[in-house]
Amino acid sequence: MSKIDFLKEQIIEARTFVNRLMSELPEDLWYVIPEGTDSNFIWQVGHLLVSQNFHTLTAVTGVNEKVGRLVPIQKYNRIFNGMGTLHRSIEKDLIPVAELREQTEIVHQICVENLETLNDDVLAECLQPLPFKHPVAETKYEALSWSFKHEMWHSAEMEAIKRDLGYPIVWMK
Repeated sequence: MSKIDFLKEQIIEARTFVNRLMSELPEDLWYVIPEGTDSNFIWQVGHLLVSQNFHTLTAVTGVNEKVGRLVPIQKYNRIFNGMGTLHRSIEKDLIPVAELREQTEIVHQICVENLETLNDDVLAECLQPLPFKHPVAETKYEALSWSFKHEMWHSAEMEAIKRDLGYPIVWMK
């Protein structure tokens, strides 16, 4: 298996895990911030959308025009960025849950399609020019590797939010 195929597989598996989490919490609870936390489920999902776009597209092959046409990515970057922000929740009805779920899947599919155009030779290359220093990566391999690790990190937060809202942890179905 090539490195790029391994990375693609990990990114798909991480998203499959997150999709399971999303299916286990009723949409009417996505805006609720559990007591003792600073985040809600919808912010976590939106953060994963912008993060996957950044780590697997922008940092690796540049700004993706298809994402820009199908998703209000600039608006979402301001709402869901998270890098150093104290704000990790959004207000009810700012974005319909179903719409965000659909757009999250659109970005994921574009990322997977983009990965299918790459080969292992690009992985050692430096990142595309970015407006700020990437928080953890200097090479394209590191950015892609961080993408699925970051997604699993946030899935743990999503699981905790879900549990705090009365929906128990479900280990693999």
